[in-house]
Amino acid sequence: MTLGHLLSESARQNTRRTFIKFEGRKLSYSETDHLVSLCAGGLRAIGLQAQGRAAILMENCPDYIITYFAILRAGGISVPVNTFLTPDEISYILRDSGSRILIYSDCFSSHIEKLKRSVPDLTALKFNEIPREENGPSLIFDSDVAVFLYTSGTTGFPKGAMLTHANLLSNAEASAEALQVSRRDRFLLFLPLFHSFAFTACVLVPVYSGASIILLKSVKPFSNVIKSIIRHRITLFAGVPTIYNILANKRIPLLMRLLLKLLVHIRACISGAAALPADTLRAFETRFRVPLIEGYGLTEASPVVAVNPLKGKRKPSSVGFPVQGVEAAIIDEDGSKAPAGVVGELIVKGPNIMKGYFNKEEETWSVLREGWLYTGDMAKIDEEGYIYIVDRKKDLIIVDGMNIYPREVEDIIMMLPSVEECAMVGVPDGKGSETPLLYIKKKEDAVVEEREIRDSLKGHIAPFKIPRKIIFIDEFPKTATGKIKKTELRKQHV
Repeated sequence: MTLGHLLSESARQNTRRTFIKFEGRKLSYSETDHLVSLCAGGLRAIGLQAQGRAAILMENCPDYIITYFAILRAGGISVPVNTFLTPDEISYILRDSGSRILIYSDCFSSHIEKLKRSVPDLTALKFNEIPREENGPSLIFDSDVAVFLYTSGTTGFPKGAMLTHANLLSNAEASAEALQVSRRDRFLLFLPLFHSFAFTACVLVPVYSGASIILLKSVKPFSNVIKSIIRHRITLFAGVPTIYNILANKRIPLLMRLLLKLLVHIRACISGAAALPADTLRAFETRFRVPLIEGYGLTEASPVVAVNPLKGKRKPSSVGFPVQGVEAAIIDEDGSKAPAGVVGELIVKGPNIMKGYFNKEEETWSVLREGWLYTGDMAKIDEEGYIYIVDRKKDLIIVDGMNIYPREVEDIIMMLPSVEECAMVGVPDGKGSETPLLYIKKKEDAVVEEREIRDSLKGHIAPFKIPRKIIFIDEFPKTATGKIKKTELRKQHV
């Protein structure tokens, strides 16, 4: 079974059932499957070969999902691109992945000339420019790589996590089982489709189950999210903590509040991509009387690792149990398994674990050992098997579910002649996200303004990576070996 076969089988079983609703447009499972086959033939006609890479730079729309599956059915590897990145950052991903085909939306047309200069043999076309051709199926195995999902590393350079068809299928099956999904379910999808959590939880799980997707371009305007919940009788809703904090605290008009109470059909909300504050969970459930299920995952695990039980005991601040087929353990500093309740590094094993990082053997070895994925997250597991994420071993900062690695920003700042040292940290904002803060030590007698710092970052990194606050400091707290103690910087704001 491959992801292309999964869609075909679901189309056979749910021929006329609505698969996607988007801005008044409906696509049945059979219509989607047919379009995927025609586009797959077209992609092969323009040169996509077995295990060749094709990138997707598109906003949320049905064409995105069709393109994704068409690349796979053509025998290729899909490379979803974060739409918030700058052309320089996108160029790096295209070059690193070896993508020579790029399917893009109109809104990214201004990027194309720069991308073509960076990748001279790039074929860039819009979805409606893909030829429609009948073509026989490609020979694909479940062990073949299906997707490169780029995730930032501690060096600041993104790494392409190679996920196979088997990885993603196993995770879709396990997630569907954990959430007890059926063909009667209707998912609301407004998270960006390039995000691993969004695609697995809100596309692959529905396809596996024969369920429907109500697709929105984005979370804005937020009133559309609430209207869609009511109008389409949404039963499953996936979001990041920031969204649930808004829903829990936003002033909602009286009529809309009444309609939500009378017409809401949601049986569960799922939170992922970042830690869910206990206060947000309590406030949301008190207001909407709907269970909010927190889970945990990472791109390298396709991405779902654990989720709180839909029925039974749910523990605030816990991410629940490992999903079907996944093992989890805590190890201490010497690599021994830690007993219940003791904090250590979380390691996981299962059929959802990536094949490795593309063209990065050393980085792959550092996180994949004897079948175990070393997550880099500090956690504990209680006597009942519930997992608690305590802290991050890495310096990752998460802003509204988007990853920021400080080194990427720090390297740019250190190029300024007036800067002696710098460090970026993330501190909780109380809304389920983090605020990135940049600390700077100026060189003696140097003059530097905050505006100069911000201007040096613009155009080089995506806007969401730019620090919210810049703090000038006389001396950094350091370890005996001279490393900046970021934990001390964070403590000043906690």
